[in-house]
Amino acid sequence: MMDRSRDPIITIDGPAGAGKSTVARLLATRLGYRLLDTGGMYRSIAWSVAQAGIDPDDAAALARHLETVTVRVDGDRFFVNGRDVSDEIRSPEIGALTSRITAFAPVRDKVTPLQRRLAGRGGVVLEGRDTGTVVCPDAEVKFFLDASIETRARRRQTELAEAGRPLPLDAVRDEIRVRDAQDRTRALSPLRKAEDAIEVDTSERTTDEVVASMLDVVERHRCCTRS
Repeated sequence: MMDRSRDPIITIDGPAGAGKSTVARLLATRLGYRLLDTGGMYRSIAWSVAQAGIDPDDAAALARHLETVTVRVDGDRFFVNGRDVSDEIRSPEIGALTSRITAFAPVRDKVTPLQRRLAGRGGVVLEGRDTGTVVCPDAEVKFFLDASIETRARRRQTELAEAGRPLPLDAVRDEIRVRDAQDRTRALSPLRKAEDAIEVDTSERTTDEVVASMLDVVERHRCCTRS
């Protein structure tokens, strides 16, 4: 049941490179809401798995490992067992591992309750791949961002270059195709657009244009709620 006395929960889902992170950050800032990067939480778990040298396909070992792991979010910083791993979790290797381990129920069972608890007070923007379908299916405002694979590959290539990890465009494009296939076909919480989500194609639009259109949707929701 939605609590109309609080500010809304806003979810933004979509594939890698659609611009979710940048848009979510700006939208949250302009609304004065909290930003919850759900993907960062899963990346934090993946980082801990890599550090422990655990086979990501060994569900039993993964479940045992998760019992020893705590993830804390402080703004845009992520902490695993007290260690700030915010920068280390952004590598392509951790991204690929993240997509693999999120197919396991123990990982979802670890992270989803934390996400729901952080979002429950409202006035929050969640960004990820299943925030509007699984984490907060009752969210008041849902978006699904998408873009052409060429656009997404170029954006991802720029991000990697700025992080000091340049890759050829072909390699980035292939990485995105693999990630798309993994995210859309996994049995548990696959990437998909919620039926009541508003789809936004960011291919030919600036970030400011995308955010402006989303702010308009949120404002219309607020007006309807107040009336």
